[in-house]
Amino acid sequence: MNESHDPLKPLFEKAAAAARAQARYAPATEISARGRRLHRRRLAVLAAGACLIVGGGGAALASLLAGPSQPVVPAVSPSTGGPAPMSTSTTRPPSTEMPSGGTRTSPPPSVPPPGTPTSSSTTTNPPGSTAG
Repeated sequence: MNESHDPLKPLFEKAAAAARAQARYAPATEISARGRRLHRRRLAVLAAGACLIVGGGGAALASLLAGPSQPVVPAVSPSTGGPAPMSTSTTRPPSTEMPSGGTRTSPPPSVPPPGTPTSSSTTTNPPGSTAG
């Protein structure tokens, strides 16, 4: 087929000439804005990459500095004898509740049962009596 007799060729040439006549350069402000957008995108990618590198390096360094992990022992190790049972006849600790007046009262003094010797008491004789 001979290309010189192509019926569409003159139509394409006419369309190209019309496009060349209407073609304009982009304004400088638009070109600058495109450049700024591209620069911001590159910086964002660089910053994200730096964060990933620093974070990954920090995690690797932390795992290396931690050393070998030791096995975790149980909080309570089982024993054959077991703990001694608590006595149920123990006395309750004194109450520290605040009465409605807002002042704290001290617990009553503990009085030993009669006939129980105490280490802090001393035997004294009243005056005029004879100790035998």
